[in-house]
Amino acid sequence: MKNWYAQTKQAFFFSLMFYIGSTILLVLKVSIAPILFSFSLAVSMIWVLLVLREIMLSPRISNQERLLLILFIILLNIFAGIVYFYLLRKRVIGDPKN
Repeated sequence: MKNWYAQTKQAFFFSLMFYIGSTILLVLKVSIAPILFSFSLAVSMIWVLLVLREIMLSPRISNQERLLLILFIILLNIFAGIVYFYLLRKRVIGDPKN
């Protein structure tokens, strides 16, 4: 799982940047905003799939925790990403430096 560690977090931040940018452009009524929002949804799917992979391959959590984390990530997408990357990720995959 270590080989995807940095890419997963980068995909999340990339998605977050596009969500923020597209929201600002939607408020300003710029014509490209819906396209940018669609792109942010696609990038969001990438990081969600990478996080689901981390959760499914993790030997550190029980099946019940795995199920709850998967539902949390899928249903609450961006908010769940912030919680996962800053609070739960070390518990799921451990220390990436080892």
